[in-house]
Amino acid sequence: MSRLRIAFMGSPDLGVPCLQALHDAPDLDLVQVVTLGDRRRGRRGKPVPTPVGAAALERGLPLLRWEKGERLAVEAELAQLELDLVVVIAFARILRPSLLELPRLGCMNLHASLLPWGRGASPIQQAILEELPESGWSAMLMDAGLDTGPVLARSALAVDPRWNSGDLYRALAANSAPILLESIRGYRDGTLVPEPQPDESATYAGKIPADAGAIDWSLSAADLDRRIRAYTPSPGCWCRRDGERLGVLEAEPASGDTDADAAPGTVVVSGGELRVACGEGALSLRSLKPAGKRPMPAADYLNGRPLVTGDRLAPGLTDESEPS
Repeated sequence: MSRLRIAFMGSPDLGVPCLQALHDAPDLDLVQVVTLGDRRRGRRGKPVPTPVGAAALERGLPLLRWEKGERLAVEAELAQLELDLVVVIAFARILRPSLLELPRLGCMNLHASLLPWGRGASPIQQAILEELPESGWSAMLMDAGLDTGPVLARSALAVDPRWNSGDLYRALAANSAPILLESIRGYRDGTLVPEPQPDESATYAGKIPADAGAIDWSLSAADLDRRIRAYTPSPGCWCRRDGERLGVLEAEPASGDTDADAAPGTVVVSGGELRVACGEGALSLRSLKPAGKRPMPAADYLNGRPLVTGDRLAPGLTDESEPS
C-alpha cells in the first residue's frame, strides 16, 4: 500500500502534537505544512512563526506561509503536490471549494468539540462557559459549510469542573494525535464511514468579542466564575481599579458569609482573602494581573496595593472605558 501524501494546515500550538504524529507515522507522507504568516513580536518587531510553523521548521518540513490575499497562490502550490489528503486543525482561514476538491480524498478537519455541538470558532471556551461534563474531538470531512461536514470519528474527554479554557486546551492537545491517526487510516481503509451530522441538534460557538471578558459585578458569583474560567487565558477577564485595568485570572465563589448586604463591586478583605460582592453571592479573587505587571496571587497584590473592606472595584467597562 502506497503512503498517503498529506498536507497539514494549522497555526496554534493546539495542532503541534498532530503535526508530530503525522511526521512520525511510517505509513503517511507529510509533504507540506501550511500555516499563517509570521507575526511581529517584541520591541524590535522581529517576525516570529506560528507554533505550527516553528514545529515544521524544527523538523525540516516544507513550510508554506499563507499571507492575506494569497489564497490563489497557496492553492496553486498545493495543486502541484498530487495530494491524497489535507488535514486541518485550527487554521483560521476559510477553505474555498477549489481547495477542498484538490486532494484525492478531500480535506479532513479535527474540530475541538463533539459535533454537531459546538460548531464554530470557540468550542473550547463555550464548553467551559456551559460547564459541560465532557468535550472532545471530532474528525470530519470538510464541505463548504461551517463545521457541517460528515463525521468519521469522535473522541470524548472528561472535563474537570474547575478547569479553565487553558486547561481544556492543553488536555485536548495531549489527546489529539490518536483520533487523527485512527481517522486517517480508517478512512483510507474504508473501515470508517462518514456519517452526516444532524443539523437539528447543532449548536454554534461564535467568535468571542473583545469585550466578552469585561466583568460586570451585578452578575451572580456563579456566573462570573464560569466566565472567568471560560475566558482564561483568552480573551481574559478584567475589572477596573481607579480607572486602571485589573486582570482577574482565577477566582471562585466565596463560601460562608456571602456579603449579601454589600453593593456589587464592594471589596471585603478578611484574613488575606479578597472578596468582591456580586449581584448574588461574592467572588473570592485568587490570582490577579495589574496593568503592565506579571500575574500574582491576590495576597501579593494586596501587599503592594492594599484594599480595605468597603473599597470598590469598578466593572470592566465603564462610561470612561472602551473594550481592549
